[in-house]
Order: sequence, then structure tokens, then C-alpha cells
Amino acid sequence: MKALFTAITALLFSCATMFAAPAIEPLEEGQYKISVGEVSMIVDAAHGGKILSFKYGDAEAISQIQMPNAFGSTFWTSPQKEWNWPPVPEYDTMPFTATEDGGVLRLHGPVSERFKYSISKEFATDPSDNSILVTYTITNEGDTERSVAPWEITRVPNAGMVIFQAPFESITPAGLLPFKEQNGIAIYEADTAPQNRKVNANGKGWYTFINHGLMLMKRFQDLEEGQEAPGEAEIQVYVNVGKTFMELECQGPYTTLKPGESLHWTVKWNLVPQAGPGPGAFPGGAPGQRPQGAPGQRPQGAPGQRPQGAPGGFPGGFPGGAPPQRQQ
Repeated sequence: MKALFTAITALLFSCATMFAAPAIEPLEEGQYKISVGEVSMIVDAAHGGKILSFKYGDAEAISQIQMPNAFGSTFWTSPQKEWNWPPVPEYDTMPFTATEDGGVLRLHGPVSERFKYSISKEFATDPSDNSILVTYTITNEGDTERSVAPWEITRVPNAGMVIFQAPFESITPAGLLPFKEQNGIAIYEADTAPQNRKVNANGKGWYTFINHGLMLMKRFQDLEEGQEAPGEAEIQVYVNVGKTFMELECQGPYTTLKPGESLHWTVKWNLVPQAGPGPGAFPGGAPGQRPQGAPGQRPQGAPGQRPQGAPGGFPGGFPGGAPPQRQQ
């Protein structure tokens, strides 16, 4: 376990690795491949701008299980109670317009007829540590003031371990997932249950998922108490019923937007090999392909300008981007 935490610390504070030229490659059916070093990401502009694949070499980190409304990595507005279920199609499934300029892929989605928000996504690379920076923008396209928070949802296999820093008592509902605590670090080893489960936690701006020899780390703005959307949290872990998939979720600050104003929120994605074999294994399935129908569904910033520099609580910061939840 000591070696594990050493590896996480090294990834948190890493500054430089061998330079690797990034690339953006158009694929078929509105998909794009973003590559930097050994890391690659496939994004589906034609279907909600979802992230379908995140690989180190040929090793896949994202779940490839085919389930309606529950595949890939997506982005929603928070709190969920405003729209409940299913996801808003303009955010989750409808086509996004794609442009590429200077090694940056930009996707812009349609305005929600019901909620009057538009979502944009920007994908850039940082060759210094072979990471991919995903910046989400929510714009209030309506004529009234609204409050909203950004929310990223990433589906991974139900296997391996989820790790983040959080006060143990902040993980609620208590005991719903069998977390263990070590030196202020919360650790969940994947298990199964005959029902869906979800917990909220007051994190510290990062989480890690370790499985099958890979370590996926996300870094984002560390929220202060009270910055989260009502009934939501900075970090959330959802475990679907049975041996299917988990969702690793993070949220940004609940922000009031006047008509025409926007918030911007960046998540930094890192993927590296883990020293030694990781627990569990990924299910089969060809990554980077859009799932086609399958049974089973899940029941039921400072606005206006894009700040520069590193947001508070982001270890080491990141170039560009800026800082500004779903209920069971």
C-alpha cells in the first residue's frame, strides 16, 4: 500500500516527462482521436461529445459495457433534481459542432429548449506530463438569472479501487459503500450488490481509479464548504447493480449566471501504468465504439469570463483552463 500512495503522490506533483507531440485525428462517424505520448482519447462529437475511450497504449480505462444512457464519460448540469432522469438530450446525446484549431478540439452543443443552457467542451493536451485537459463551458442562453454547477460523469468497470482524499465522516450515506481509511485517504475496493448505490464526499480536488495495471487520475478545482450545488458534492461514486459499471463523478462550484454569462471548469485527465498488477480486469468490448441498445436502464465560476492560470487546490496547476451533481 505504501508503494501505491507513493505512485499517487508522484502523479499528483509530476511536472515533466519525455516530450511527446500531441495530435488530433478525425475518425469516422463524427469521432475524434486525441493523442499525446502513449495516451489517447476518443471523443464522439456526433453524440453529445461523449468520451468513449481513454487508453494508455492498448490498455483501456473506460467501461465498454453497452447500456443505454450509461456509457462513456459525459457532462451534465447540476443539481440533478432540476431535470431528474433521463439526461437532457442537448447535453448528452445530440450532435455537437466540432472545430479544431492549433491542436485544440472544440465542441459546441445545441441550446436546451427546456433549460436554456448550452454546453461546450474543449480538449487540449499537456505534453509535459502527457495529460489531456477537458474544459467544460455552461452558458446561460435564457433571459433570466440561473444558478448551476458543472458535473463530469465517467463510467469505468466495476473492478479495481477508487481512491481520494476526504474526511471519512464526509462520505455519505455512511456505510453504503465499504470504504476504508488510511492516513486521510478514502479507499473503495469494487464490490457488488443487488441494488444501485451512490455516495457523496467532500474531496480535495482529485480522485484516482486503479485497475488492471492502469492508474487513472482526475484533477479539478477543490471546492470549499458550501460551494457545491444543493444536495450534491465535489466527489461522487455511483455503483450500478451487479457486476456492471461504476461512475466516478466530480463537480465544480454552484455559480449564478446572468443571461449571456458562462462558467468554465477544467478537469485534467492523467493515465499511467501502475507499478505491478492492479486488482480486477476490464471486461471485453471494442473501445471507441458507440454502444448500440442494450437492456437495463438506470432508474430514475466566476461567470462571464474565462480566468487564466491554475485554480485553487489544483496541485501544481495546469496550463490554460479555469475553475468557475445527480441524485439517486
